Amino acid sequence: MAGAAIGGVGGFYNGLRSTTLAGHTGKLRRTQLLNYVMKQGSASANTLGVIALMYSGFGVILSWGRGTDDEMNTLAAATATGLLYKSTAGLKKCAIGGGIGLALASVYCFWTARDRLQGFRQEYNPAKWKG
Repeated sequence: MAGAAIGGVGGFYNGLRSTTLAGHTGKLRRTQLLNYVMKQGSASANTLGVIALMYSGFGVILSWGRGTDDEMNTLAAATATGLLYKSTAGLKKCAIGGGIGLALASVYCFWTARDRLQGFRQEYNPAKWKG
């Protein structure tokens, strides 16, 4: 749903720009706008749906294989998803896809674990150490 909404908004913007430049008016412009919205919305929804399915599949397999559900599974599943999604585009783009997946998962893990990280920082504060 998010992919369709984001793609629809992008399609609407591109459609407005394109139909204005082409000088379309009335029913023709409305039809072209709908075409842009539907085409880009469905393409974005399909892309995000495939990525979500791949990520979920890798996450389930890793949880089952490792016997635990932790941040390591999240990072590995996101990296594997990026690698596999871009695997047909060549080695360089495959590595970039994996890096993007790892970066997004890292941000998510740091965001969800910020309370634990603050506790860790307070517990291991070098200013408190005496030696």
